[in-house]
Amino acid sequence: MSHYWNRKLIREQLDSKLNVLKSFSPHMPEGGWIKVLREALGMSTKQLARKVGIDQSRISRLENAEPAGDLKLSSLKKIAEALDMDFVYAFVPRESLEATVRNQARKTAAKRLDRLSHTMRLEQQELTAEEKEKALEHMVDRILIEDPKGLWNQ
Repeated sequence: MSHYWNRKLIREQLDSKLNVLKSFSPHMPEGGWIKVLREALGMSTKQLARKVGIDQSRISRLENAEPAGDLKLSSLKKIAEALDMDFVYAFVPRESLEATVRNQARKTAAKRLDRLSHTMRLEQQELTAEEKEKALEHMVDRILIEDPKGLWNQ
């Protein structure tokens, strides 16, 4: 049981750190970040190539490959360094990690409850909507506490 609480605490701490990124727009400018930043700094491809230590044609290929996401992280780090910038790589959750885990547990619990409801219906012991919701929430808690490893099997 303490394993659940440890993971929950870790998720909450990560959620707090990742929340800062929610306001960041991940949309790449048309033409890509490299080209937009290089041009904003008034730097030519030749000048950037010299700072990075590669051929000018390679800078052009990197700028063309960036919008498609066909760059290595190491290349982006080198370019950021040459532009006197930090390269940041991040995953920005659409909702909190805790909500993601709880939603997955709810899906798992709903499938289990459906199987159980079918059996109970055959035995003419079907639950009311209120009882089903209460049972579902109870199952979600049990899955999160007792079976966290099985959470992502479906």
